Amino acid sequence: MFHLGMWRERMRNSLTELAEGKTPTPPPPIERQNEFNDAELASGIGTPLADAAARSDHLLGEIIELYRSLGEQPFRWYAAGNTTEAVLRSSFIHPRTHLFAYLNENGEQDRANALFESAYSDMKDAGAPPLIMHTVTYNLACARARQGRSEEALDLLGEVLPARPDMMELSAKDPDLVALHDDPRFQKLIKG
Repeated sequence: MFHLGMWRERMRNSLTELAEGKTPTPPPPIERQNEFNDAELASGIGTPLADAAARSDHLLGEIIELYRSLGEQPFRWYAAGNTTEAVLRSSFIHPRTHLFAYLNENGEQDRANALFESAYSDMKDAGAPPLIMHTVTYNLACARARQGRSEEALDLLGEVLPARPDMMELSAKDPDLVALHDDPRFQKLIKG
């Protein structure tokens, strides 16, 4: 929760700068993200969970209000090119990715997979932009592969990878997709 709060604070600050007509501060470089997160998490040791959760929720409310006033505007945040994509990636997908990992690590695979199932249907129902749909579709493919539903996982990856070649390398190394690695269809997908 502390980690999510820190990322939400960065997003809120950058959206505030955009609303004020300033150049938004970009997020830390992706190649230094782990290093950055590790250093920042060290400063959060000892923060009570309830406090970190309350802060994270409060910041989410501020992000939503800023988005309501800004609407969709050009805004660079990693792969996101506008405010809609950035807010959905940072405030909808990012937390679910961490919750998925936590639940998986604690033996709650059904609950973990349900997070990606619901994220996919929520974003599909909302008419989410392609960048977001590709991400939630990829995550759902990972869940399906972990469930042993290989054909469904491959069908989903077949939707995503041609549209997002940047995810091919990730797919080849993704431990959630290890059950597919020897499948000729998977090999064809990751080679483009």
